[in-house]
Parts: sequence; C-alpha cells; structure tokens
Amino acid sequence: MRKLGAGVFVLVLMVAAAYGFYWYQVKSQADDLVQQMSPFAQVRYGSVYAHPDGTVGVDGLTITPHQMHAPVSIEAVRIQAGSPLFFLFGSDTPPERLNISLKQVRQGLDSELFRTVQQQSDLMLESNPLYVSPNALGCGSVRQFDINTMKRMGFSEMLMDINMDYRGDSRARKIHFDLFVDIHDLGETRMEMALSADPNQLRNPMIASGNARLETLSFNYADRGYNQRRDRFCAAEAGIKPAEYRQQHRHLFVQWLNASGVELPDSLLAAYFDLQQPDADMAFSLRPVGGVGAAEVMMQDPMTLLQSLNLQFSINDKPLVLDGIDWSELMTGLAMAGNPGRTDSVSAAEPEEGMVAAASEAEAEASAGSEASQVAESVAAAEQRVRAQPVSKRYQPTPLAELPAYLGAPVRIFTYFGNDVEGQLVHADGQGIRVMQRLKQGVAEYPLDNDRIQQAEVWR
Repeated sequence: MRKLGAGVFVLVLMVAAAYGFYWYQVKSQADDLVQQMSPFAQVRYGSVYAHPDGTVGVDGLTITPHQMHAPVSIEAVRIQAGSPLFFLFGSDTPPERLNISLKQVRQGLDSELFRTVQQQSDLMLESNPLYVSPNALGCGSVRQFDINTMKRMGFSEMLMDINMDYRGDSRARKIHFDLFVDIHDLGETRMEMALSADPNQLRNPMIASGNARLETLSFNYADRGYNQRRDRFCAAEAGIKPAEYRQQHRHLFVQWLNASGVELPDSLLAAYFDLQQPDADMAFSLRPVGGVGAAEVMMQDPMTLLQSLNLQFSINDKPLVLDGIDWSELMTGLAMAGNPGRTDSVSAAEPEEGMVAAASEAEAEASAGSEASQVAESVAAAEQRVRAQPVSKRYQPTPLAELPAYLGAPVRIFTYFGNDVEGQLVHADGQGIRVMQRLKQGVAEYPLDNDRIQQAEVWR
C-alpha cells in the first residue's frame, strides 16, 4: 500500500514537473515574441494560458505600435497546434493543424491608423470638391462613408473576434485555410480556401506559391447591424424616414448609372439593392475544374480566366445568374463612370441650357436669403449676355483678379490636383471663389481657395 501511495506521489510530481516545464516553455516563447517585436511596437500581456490539450496563449494582450496613440487590445489569444509537444520541443515543419483565435480585438477609431485612412479620404475629396460616392447618394450632405461618417453613425471603435484555421495533409498534398471575422454590430465574413500543394513547402513561400493550385475559394458576408444603422443615420441626415431614404437612394443611384452611361444588368442592379437591406447576406465561390495556378493567372486573358473559374454568386440565398454579362465592358464602364457630383447639362457647346436649369434651381433657393437672390439675378444676367452673343463666346482663360466681374457666368476651374470643376460662379474675392453646381440631388456650392487654382476659364 505504501509502495502504491509512493508511486502515485511520484507520478503526480512527474506530471506537475512536465506541466511546469510546458508552461515555462510557453511563457518563454511569449517573452521572446515580445522582445522580437520591441523595435516595432510595445507589447504587454497579463497572464499565460497553457492547457494540457495543446492550447496555449495569453490573456490581456495590448500591442502599441510606435508612433500610434491608441493600442490594439486583445482580451484572449489562443493557439492550438494539435499537441503540447509542438510547443515543448518545437519543429521545423508546419503542424498538421493550427488554429489561432483572437477574442475581443479592440481598435479605437481615433487611432493613428484610422486617422491616416481618413486623411487619404480627405485628400481625395479635396482634389475633387464635387465628388459624391455612388453608395452615399441620398444620404443628406454625406459625400462618402469614411471614418468620420462612421463616427457620426455612432461607431467609436472596431470590436471583433477573429478565428484562423489551417489544415495540411502531406499525403494527399492538400492545404486548407479558413478565416472568420465577426465585427460586432457591423458584419461578419468567412473565407474558406483549399489548395493542392505540399504542406512541407510552406517553409519556402516562393516555392509554395509557385506550385500551389487553387481548388476552391468561398467568401460569405452577412450584415449584423450596419445596414440598419446606415439607413437610420442617412434618413436623419436627409430629414426623411428610413424607407424613404432607401427609395431615394435607389432613384439617385439609377440616375447616376444613366448619367454615367453604365448599362448595369437588371440582375446585378437588383443584387446591389438587395445587399443594402438589413440582415442581408452574400455568398461567393470559385471552383475551377482542375484548379488554377499562378501560371494561368499570369498568362491567360482575364475574361478567359474568369469564365474558367466556375463562379457562383448569391444574395440573400437567391442565386445570381451571371451568364451573358460582358464583364470587360461593364468593368470599363464602371471605371470610366462620370462623377455623380458632375452634371452633363453644362458643356462648352451648349452652356445656355445648363444655365437656365441652374438659374431655376437658384431661384428656388432664393427665399433662404438675400445672397441667394443676388446669385439668381447674376445668373439671369449672365444668361442674357450669352444669348446676346452666342456665336463668339467660348471658355477663355481669365486671371483670378478679374473673376468678380463675371459673377453668374459659367466657369471651368482647373486645380493643382488635376481635376476640373464646372458650374456657375457665385462669389469671387482675393481669397477664393464659390462655384454653384446643379447636381442630380439638387444644387450645391463648393468653395475653392485661390492658392489651389491653377487656371480659371470663363464662358465669355
């Protein structure tokens, strides 16, 4: 009996010692990782997690990249490589299975990362002051859904859960990658990918990417609150109800397509509007027969490659028929689509018609104040001048100092960003100008500082 008790005691000690060594190895690897990242970021964690089933990780992780004001915080990190032996002794070959789970990843929208993204958006809007993103049409004064708009919608941070899973089969020469991202109160995405490749080649990414062939790729997205919040926000911005906003957006979006000369198939147009509905979901998959490798992607014609991918697409569980769509022409049309903030009614050939429309819009706004009345009178006067001499008038370069003499006249402004602005001149002084533009959704005025103007042309 004493020998049995002693044996049990020794066994417990051995298990405790093995677990202690296991925990120490996990902590050492975590500390090594912190040290390796120190030139790029400050990394801290609260405690180490080491489960006997081979799951390891840390709790209370914070990562603060240098030059950034807000850290990325992660409540729990879990890594499972199939066996504790992988972390005890390490290995030169990738494990047969690796799962990485990140719980409650937080990143504030005031961080330097998102500030940089917003700065890029601001520069784009500044370079083209008439730009309105097609998906923002009907959303009051909102020109695009950028970081600042997200804040106005009530988002203060990105809070998400991320799960990544890898499975490799050396005998079958198969690799599977799965990725799941759940952004709280916004949406969730799932991607699954299967490749024919030798998992052992992952030690050399160049060889692996050159030999691998994509067999399947699927992507799923589901709305988890963003669409409903966007509808409420835009409805409030436009002073209407959410259902009315959706109808108005539909009307303006179709107008933008027509004005841009884009013939979007009815099936794709219906799919776009279906995807804007609350709780919408989308499924997309590629299953090329025999797989597709890097060589085909590089050498095949894009349209031929697209046809060989066996593309499947559905919105809200409704399959989308893609046969018969000229993707080349459609992509070219969308890339060349006109700016929704521009109007085709004002042109060098027929400025009178554009001015009449702009004058009527200005008169509709005249009750808002005396300045609007003066603008309408200036536009009417300019219209009379153009009608008096329709043959000799054309857009002519005009010094900025002379622009106050042409209030109400059609102008074309070229900025240092390379974009031209067309409309009616409603204000000009030594500091800058304001150009009135008739948009699809009404009339808007856009200010331009003189130091940003490369050349001004007046129809005279």
